[in-house]
Amino acid sequence: MHMDTEVIERLTALSAEEARILGGQTAIRKDDYTPGKEFIVNSKKLLGGRQVDMRLHTRFADFPEHGHDYMEFMYVYAGSVTHVIGGEKVRLSGGDILFLNKHIRHGVLRAEREDIGINFILSDAFLKYVFGNVQHNPVMSEFLSRNFDPDGEGEYLFFRTGNTFPVRNLLDNLIYALAQPQGEDDAILAQLVSLLFSYLARYRETLVNGSKIASPEAEFRRSVAAYVRSRYPQAHLADLAALIGYDPAYLSGKIRRTFGKTFQTLVQEERLAVAERLLRTTDLRVEEIVRSVGYENQTHFHALFRRAYGDTPHRYRLAAKTAGGAPPAP
Repeated sequence: MHMDTEVIERLTALSAEEARILGGQTAIRKDDYTPGKEFIVNSKKLLGGRQVDMRLHTRFADFPEHGHDYMEFMYVYAGSVTHVIGGEKVRLSGGDILFLNKHIRHGVLRAEREDIGINFILSDAFLKYVFGNVQHNPVMSEFLSRNFDPDGEGEYLFFRTGNTFPVRNLLDNLIYALAQPQGEDDAILAQLVSLLFSYLARYRETLVNGSKIASPEAEFRRSVAAYVRSRYPQAHLADLAALIGYDPAYLSGKIRRTFGKTFQTLVQEERLAVAERLLRTTDLRVEEIVRSVGYENQTHFHALFRRAYGDTPHRYRLAAKTAGGAPPAP
């Protein structure tokens, strides 16, 4: 590998978090990764407005089990890094790649100074752009499709690409592009990631393990999501608890742990999504739409809608009709 020396030095330099760990911090601080109570790593916290980025995996401490609200993949530039997924250890050596969809939970065992794992963070918007280039890719297309499924199960793909020079060379190019202080054009980054996916399909023998982590949690997610979709106008936690046989207080906590959101937030998001669709596709009066999705207080609905979509319902509808029914650009 012939990576620029300055880039490698910057990439492998001791991070502030690693310095704290070596200085006596006993564990990874969850608050560095998410504003929520559950350990669901937040893409906005890591991306800082970018569509795609990379960061050195934190060394010198076990990284506890966590989830993400985005898809990521790790490339081991040097050394080795061991993930724990569904109770099983998955050990990556230099050159290997591990893709993790947004529904999976995993932990990472302690890595040492020479173990260089690069985490690539991909926003949903970026991935959907890339998906247009690889939707017929026999290896990656279904994996990406299931990643977008709000009720999908945890899934990972493990490629042993240490001896596959074209893949490693492409990843070096991607690292170099992302390391530039001025950043790189998203279209170029999308081309690099699309080409990576194409290479992984071409060298499909490097795929040594791909697994869905089926669990009762996946069924729980589906049950809650189906209830919210079908009963959103009059959805109540106590009603759902009676349907699936949980104590309401326990169910409330389990929903928060599983979705990273409260039950009320899930219902609110569904109501607003239905209202947005009705504004674009029907001529129903706004007042009728507000009542049909379960709100009585018009002022409250308007405030929620504006927060979610950036405009009042009336102006949003007008902009959508002007654009031919498509959602107006944010």
